[in-house]
Amino acid sequence: MCCLIFRTGLLVWTALLLSPEPLAGEDWYRYRGPRLNGISEETVAAAAWVPEGPPVAWTREVGTGFSSVSLRDGRLYTMGNSDDVDTVWCLDAGSGQTIWKHAYDSPTDPNEFEGGPTSTPTVDGDAVYTLSRQGELFCFDAAAGEVRWQINIADQTDVRIPTWGFAGSPLICGDTLIVNVGDAGAAVNKHTGESLWSSADKDAGYATPVPIDTPQGQAVIIGSGRSYVCVDVANGQLRWRQRWLTTFGCNAADAIVSGNEVLLSSAYNRGAALLQLDHSDAPSNSDAAPSSEVTVLWKHKDLQNQLGTSVLLDGYVYGIHGNLASGGQLRCIDWKTGEVQWSDDSLRYGAIAATATQLIVLSDRGELRILPASPRQQPPTHRAVVLDDKCWTTPVLSNQRLYCRGASGTLICLDLSQVQ
Repeated sequence: MCCLIFRTGLLVWTALLLSPEPLAGEDWYRYRGPRLNGISEETVAAAAWVPEGPPVAWTREVGTGFSSVSLRDGRLYTMGNSDDVDTVWCLDAGSGQTIWKHAYDSPTDPNEFEGGPTSTPTVDGDAVYTLSRQGELFCFDAAAGEVRWQINIADQTDVRIPTWGFAGSPLICGDTLIVNVGDAGAAVNKHTGESLWSSADKDAGYATPVPIDTPQGQAVIIGSGRSYVCVDVANGQLRWRQRWLTTFGCNAADAIVSGNEVLLSSAYNRGAALLQLDHSDAPSNSDAAPSSEVTVLWKHKDLQNQLGTSVLLDGYVYGIHGNLASGGQLRCIDWKTGEVQWSDDSLRYGAIAATATQLIVLSDRGELRILPASPRQQPPTHRAVVLDDKCWTTPVLSNQRLYCRGASGTLICLDLSQVQ
């Protein structure tokens, strides 16, 4: 089964008519949120839901795909495909009405799944960045939708497109935009799209680059088709490489960073490993990049993330273990030891996000569950079927609204402010 993980815009509502008013809460302006950990600082109210779940504020059809949503200043950004045309959407987060959209030709490309975009837009200041499965990289004016620049990053770097297309979301580090393209990523100037550095023509993986701060400067960890690599943000020089062979080159889960430790996980019987990094400087007379010694603290096959990334809360990792062919389980493991604390076989498969104390789980059959994040298994406090569709896309909680998406393109906004 496959691994996934995503001309000038038409202004349907002008900024004067639609001036979004953000609610008190937290903007979720990039994939996995402001801290890139899948954890919202908000919470889901303790009051029980009615059987059908919380009120649906709005529903929109945005096209086939698995792109999640990003939100800033009352605007929501996502992507979808209809009839071999990708569309980047900017919607009013409160009403679902279109602010602007931009469409361009791109194959739906259903390859053992429905197809469509799998990357999530990234908002940075007054710009929004998107990456298509075929490598079309855009910079838009976030408010008006005007194209500031566009390139095909695969053509510009002369690298191949992996089996299921590019899926990692753009990462902004200062003035540098980094994408999971080639063996160890590629970088462009975020203002112009000009190439800064690139890597060898080998298959990319399907994970989003993850930043890591080191004594020697900022680096990023990128999941390629055959390994996880750490490279300098400034020049792309290799810090370290952890060989990580997975069937079909399917490394889709982002690395999880905590201090000088990094968790890797993939499916297809690959499993998980916790790495410890010991950073060292390059010799002063050397052109080599600073490097890191990598020590494997533990590894096993008891946590296998095929599509989405797990979340780390208070020393415990919660994630979807297994694969689409045989089904999955929601699992909790101890970060330090890797020991499984509990496993829930009732889920089958799905996607996960969290608050500081709760897990937000959307099953692949559209059932939404809220349950305590605890090393001792506890039943859901909230449970409802909210979509009649395949759901692999990570739900997003922002400004007391919960956004859930199905593969066919149905995007719903649940109003949690009414659940008190």
